[in-house]
Amino acid sequence: MMRIRITRHGAVYTVMGALLLISGLLRGELLSAVCGGVLMLYAGFAAAAVAVTALCWKSEEPDLASDGGGFTVTPACSKTVQSESAKTFPPCVPGTAAFYTIEFSLSPEPTAETAACLSIPLQGIQTKYHPENLTRGRYFYKRLYLNIRDFAGFFAAAYTQPPCLSVPYIVVQPVIPPQKAVFPDLRSRAVNDLPSQERTHELYESRPYFPGDDPRKIHWKLYAHTNTLSIKLGAFEPPPVKRLTIYIEEPVCMKKKERAWVASIFDAFIGRLSGVIIELLNAGIQCSLLLYDYPQQSLQRYEITEEGASAAAAQIQTLLAIPALRASPEALPDAAAVFSAVPDGGELLYCYMPTGGVLRNASVAPFRPPHTEGITGGGEHIAAYQNIAAYRKITAYSRSGVETLFCVAVPPVSENCMQADELAHRVLSRRGIHRLLYSSAASARQDAFYRKVQEAAERELRIFTAGNCHAELL
Repeated sequence: MMRIRITRHGAVYTVMGALLLISGLLRGELLSAVCGGVLMLYAGFAAAAVAVTALCWKSEEPDLASDGGGFTVTPACSKTVQSESAKTFPPCVPGTAAFYTIEFSLSPEPTAETAACLSIPLQGIQTKYHPENLTRGRYFYKRLYLNIRDFAGFFAAAYTQPPCLSVPYIVVQPVIPPQKAVFPDLRSRAVNDLPSQERTHELYESRPYFPGDDPRKIHWKLYAHTNTLSIKLGAFEPPPVKRLTIYIEEPVCMKKKERAWVASIFDAFIGRLSGVIIELLNAGIQCSLLLYDYPQQSLQRYEITEEGASAAAAQIQTLLAIPALRASPEALPDAAAVFSAVPDGGELLYCYMPTGGVLRNASVAPFRPPHTEGITGGGEHIAAYQNIAAYRKITAYSRSGVETLFCVAVPPVSENCMQADELAHRVLSRRGIHRLLYSSAASARQDAFYRKVQEAAERELRIFTAGNCHAELL
């Protein structure tokens, strides 16, 4: 189905051209008459050129293919011409161009809001296009159509195309390796504290004791010599594997002007988290991701089963493209359901980004840590923090009994700010003066938002510490 329309600025310029032409003829003003006549002439030429080009592309249905990193559009045999020589795109009238437009949404629902739009120029035998402005995420195909317009964008004609791709287009976040050893509590102390001794005959027939081994197999004779618990290897049994479930809570942002800032912090957090997961896998910890599937309205577990560093990193990047920014807190799963989804004997790594808003299930009685002096300086200020997300997470954690480490996202900080001391903050440097003079209002608002998120993360970290919970900033 073809739709021809005039754009908003095209209508404005056409009306202005008509007014200039009429007023110039009535008042005898040559300049306004010439400007109005030129605008009207171009509007007529653009309408005719778009109409002729649309007739040439009427029977064209290009084939769209995706290789995971880009798109390839090739001309298909038209409905009227079935010859083998018709393998190039139809011609365009000079001054017009044809584009294959793809509209994406972050949800498979047909009524979902358009999140991104790509316009692929079509010419020659085929067109290869690699999108560069798409951020991390899983994009669902919402609408495909041919878009024909003039170079000034006055008029446009659109041909709706049938859906040809069903697999979502995934944009991954680059892996950011951690600069230091993170989460030391998640590592097995028995592995880190192995004694470095020369192997004897008895040592060769044994292995170190791990929590969970059968105590009847302890090698007591070897313990008398080394003062270290060991297990006899009559029938070899592998040591118990440490299992870790990683849950990523999707942030909620209801203000459209702050969504880009929240998305930038969350994408950087995902990149650092992917590096942490790779480090945990290298340490021998078996990891699985717990993500919320919105079409099925349930939590889904994804096991990281790929062997090899590159294959595991690719699987982690693909899975970490699923968490996205949400506009409504009602879409968040219940915190109790997250803790109940952890298997018996496993641990939980709860990752989230503080937003400062009231989340779901705000009616639940908040957890109040026994020591409140370290939070705000006194217990009289506790009521102001009752709706902070950390309290509700501590409540669900205390009820579940699952060993949990909370990971709180903080905005990315440059190395210069990380290495600066208090004296450097007090002295107004030349770079600081330049930033104050030439920074835009948008960058100033972004810096203020980053500071607000940083303060919220540090505040919730103090609440976790006061509640005897393990938490770190990432």
